[in-house]
Amino acid sequence: MKSIPLASVMEQAQQLENQNQLINAVEIYQAWLANANSEDAHLRYVAFYNMGRLLRLLGQLPQSIAAYQSALQLKPDFYQAAVNLGLAFEATGDTQKALDTWQRAMQPIEAQTLLLNHSGRVHENARRYDQAQMLLKRSLMANPEQADVIQHYLHIQQKMCQWPILEAVAGISEQKLLDHCGPLGVLALTDDPAVQLRVISSWVERKIPRNLPRLSPATGYRHDKLRIGYLSGDFCWHAVSILAVELFELHDRQHFEIYAIDYSVDDGGALRQRVLRAMDRHVPIHDLSDLQAAQAIRELEIDVLIDLTGLTSGARVTLLAYKPAPIQVSYLGFVGTLGMPEIDYILADQFVFPKALAQHFMEKPLYLPDVYQVNDSQRVIGETPSRAACGLPEDCFVYCSFNGSYKINPDVFAVWMRILNRVPNSVLWLVADNEIAKANLHNQAKKHGIDSERLIFAQKVAPMEYLARYRLADLLLDTSPYNAGTTASDALWADLPVLTCPGNTFASRMAGSLLNAVGLPELIMPNWHAYEERAVMLAQQPQHIANYKAYLRSHKLETPLFDSKRFARSLEQALLDVYAQLTLPKREADPIIEIVSATLKTEDDFWNHSALGLSLKRLQQDKRLRTHITYQNRLGLPEIYNRRIQVDDAADYLVFVHDDVWIDDFFLVNRVIEGLQSYDIIGVAGNKRRQPYQPSWAFVQHGGGLKVDTPENFSGSVAHGNEAFGQINIYGPAPAACELLDGLFLAASKDTLRKHGVLFDQRFNFHFYDLDFCRSAANFGLKIGTWPICLTHRSGGAFATPEWESGRTLYFDKWGS
Repeated sequence: MKSIPLASVMEQAQQLENQNQLINAVEIYQAWLANANSEDAHLRYVAFYNMGRLLRLLGQLPQSIAAYQSALQLKPDFYQAAVNLGLAFEATGDTQKALDTWQRAMQPIEAQTLLLNHSGRVHENARRYDQAQMLLKRSLMANPEQADVIQHYLHIQQKMCQWPILEAVAGISEQKLLDHCGPLGVLALTDDPAVQLRVISSWVERKIPRNLPRLSPATGYRHDKLRIGYLSGDFCWHAVSILAVELFELHDRQHFEIYAIDYSVDDGGALRQRVLRAMDRHVPIHDLSDLQAAQAIRELEIDVLIDLTGLTSGARVTLLAYKPAPIQVSYLGFVGTLGMPEIDYILADQFVFPKALAQHFMEKPLYLPDVYQVNDSQRVIGETPSRAACGLPEDCFVYCSFNGSYKINPDVFAVWMRILNRVPNSVLWLVADNEIAKANLHNQAKKHGIDSERLIFAQKVAPMEYLARYRLADLLLDTSPYNAGTTASDALWADLPVLTCPGNTFASRMAGSLLNAVGLPELIMPNWHAYEERAVMLAQQPQHIANYKAYLRSHKLETPLFDSKRFARSLEQALLDVYAQLTLPKREADPIIEIVSATLKTEDDFWNHSALGLSLKRLQQDKRLRTHITYQNRLGLPEIYNRRIQVDDAADYLVFVHDDVWIDDFFLVNRVIEGLQSYDIIGVAGNKRRQPYQPSWAFVQHGGGLKVDTPENFSGSVAHGNEAFGQINIYGPAPAACELLDGLFLAASKDTLRKHGVLFDQRFNFHFYDLDFCRSAANFGLKIGTWPICLTHRSGGAFATPEWESGRTLYFDKWGS
């Protein structure tokens, strides 16, 4: 083999690997390495490394480890081999050897960060959060441009209750930390649904490939029974299965077939066995790639795929991006948007998902009539222990919160400390999530003047004992912005009342939904002052607690929250309804929306680099949407817009939009159709009035210059930024009737404009064409208004430029005041 260079050997091995002939590929490297006189002998470490990777794929871990070690003996600073050697040790269960390997490795900066990150991950998985945090901080000091490391670093801080969470580190601003805090972290960091959407969408854009080929037919299948696939990595002892197992058992087999699409750890537990027994078919996908798993779902012709894992750890959301089922639903596992247009619905109820949330979710809410959360009415509660056995004083009022420590934040903790201060004979019972969080919470209590001994931490116990000890507490205090979900229903099942204060997000409204469904809406507080007052009052008047507990003991099984059969029938009907809509023939009258824009860019540059072009790629699956873009444009926008109004081949509805606008709304077509049912012309931001000599929808004359109009006159919102899902500026409530609209986005029915003879004045090439258009439309009696559509504008406007001044002169010459 002397004459064969290593590059040729690598090429042959790659071809064999592509053909899944891994053993043959290994043998090629072994043969080459056996020839000590090869011209490329100095590259033997590369061959050992490649062979180690192939052996790992074959599951031959000891041989893989030996190959990586050989590579490192030949080249000690070959950090890629050190990384993979450590991962191989970790796969054998020897995490200490993995850590030692990474610690010893000699590397450049990029390797240091990689090794630090892997070391941090292992410590995090082992709940050694302080060591993990230290390692990730070192990594960020070496390279602050690591979004994934920021995400883990912040979530570790949340788990440790190390406040403030968003504290600048390694030169990274608080805003950048927030932007990269990750899907789960953001649910516990902010009650702003717009911020949650921005953070999650940014994460999805980085992590999940876009524009993957759709596998399922858009019009669905025609099966005698609706095939429901539950996709989960949590068919084991996990909150999702704890809640949903009875639902799987109760499905009506005359009309439904139930599939478990499973990539869960087989923990051998009774709950997993119960889940799988409840399924008509178990489909393990552990050993399949995302594409292979999606293809398997497609081959099964699953009608409705319900994802139970969302964006939590270990989730396989990439397979959902292939759209393997005609209808895809998010449920239980993640209580925010998944940020993917391929997810059609999220299961919800009217309380947990008010209509105002819709613009911040890519999924449509699929409303259930009573409550979003399913429960298992067969859960067994153990014998109630004594307070002494749990380390609780016998004669105290016991507040509790058994949420994970990452859900506790300083604002809610401060409320709890005020409650303890006002109720001297009380304690707060928490979960011993980790020792560092425990120490930090003790220290925080002291800062609030509360003896740390009044914080009592529960230890892990068996499931039946866990439920039983809720009966020792008097009141569960909810967290926010990430509520108790399963823990709240656990408490109510064990007859413990829950006190909550809902916010603006799905995650912050879960406990309120459960209280409504169990018949205790009076424990839903309108604000945190009322929450504090009610918590104090209930401690001072314990008869109320006794009444709540008696009510739950006697009546909970009669309520929608614990009526599992009622929930199953409601869910089945909701799924049948949406599937029936999918399989109905499309109406001839369904309107077509046409995006009309102009750009200085070439066609390729527009679609690959402009905000609008990249946005439209994400929307291309909607067949009701088409585009008309003028590339390398040298004309004024009014001339281009008028051509589309006047030609017969233009679509039913026209959307006039700038090319530097990101369309963040994956339901753009639906939003435009809905908006144009209420108004003749819609925009995303506008002014409800017009003052004399007003030169902009947002600015009015002031002395010799301009000033922003007063906020009460504004309607709508626009985000700004260089990337999609930018920082949102909310100007005022929308929808609302307006006199002037921002011209970055205008939509109207083509026939309406033609019928009334409304066109854009071509004298206004760019500036003032929007104001002129609005005033012309109003003169013809057309109704103008804003509609909530999510956009990000890359430009802040160009006021007071010579072109703008020229346009203003022309505008006032035409209209006067």
